[in-house]
Amino acid sequence: MHLHPAAQRDLESKGIYAETTVGVPELDVFVDQGLITRVHAQLTSGKEGTVYCCRAHPSTRRRYLAAKVYRQHAEGTHKRDPTYFEGRERELKARTIRAIQAGSAFGRAVANGLWVGAEYDNLRRLAVAGASTPAPIALQGRAILMEFIGNGAGPAPHLHGVKLDREAAESLYEQVMCDIARMLRRHLVHGDLSPYNILVWEGEARIIDVPQVVDARFNRAAPELLRRDVENVCSFFAQHGVTVDPSGVTDELWRRYQRAEL
Repeated sequence: MHLHPAAQRDLESKGIYAETTVGVPELDVFVDQGLITRVHAQLTSGKEGTVYCCRAHPSTRRRYLAAKVYRQHAEGTHKRDPTYFEGRERELKARTIRAIQAGSAFGRAVANGLWVGAEYDNLRRLAVAGASTPAPIALQGRAILMEFIGNGAGPAPHLHGVKLDREAAESLYEQVMCDIARMLRRHLVHGDLSPYNILVWEGEARIIDVPQVVDARFNRAAPELLRRDVENVCSFFAQHGVTVDPSGVTDELWRRYQRAEL
């Protein structure tokens, strides 16, 4: 059923939703589940996947939701890097690990599934940790439905594109560092944190893109990944007058983590 946009808006204003298809097959299941009604806009498209802004079903008590659809054969940099894979092999059979390392068709399919599932699981773990990340809503196949950060006019801007005065920069810096500490308290290190995967909405920083998050208990590279995350954050905010010692910050975070003082 296809209605004129004005007629569709009139129905929706009365809480009546016409049957619709979203035009993205991977998202049809979320329509069937009564979570979304249609795609509002395509937001980004990259090598790993595409992100959409979707109109949420009234039952969700949200106006919009974000849907991230991974490409079937996405070749992301992190998925090819053994640094991020260490610790995940605990739940896999030796044959599967060899297939992933060899880059076979089966191995790539398994790795892609692991990546999608990892992002959803990490979003759930981060929500429990109290970190400012999008709330996960549902997972199906290669698609993740999550909280949308923004409004009908568009998504929240990335940190690197926001004009900041000293006061705003200090506030956002403290928020990001608190989230890094909250994550680490739950043994989690983002591993790729930068101004390009931090959104700013209504004065709050929101961390996104978390499939590569590593577990500090099982990944030997966790201290160095944490150090890189902190350096990236400090380097950006230094440009806005927030001067700190990233090495000192990292060392203190890791020391408190090891002593369970976070």
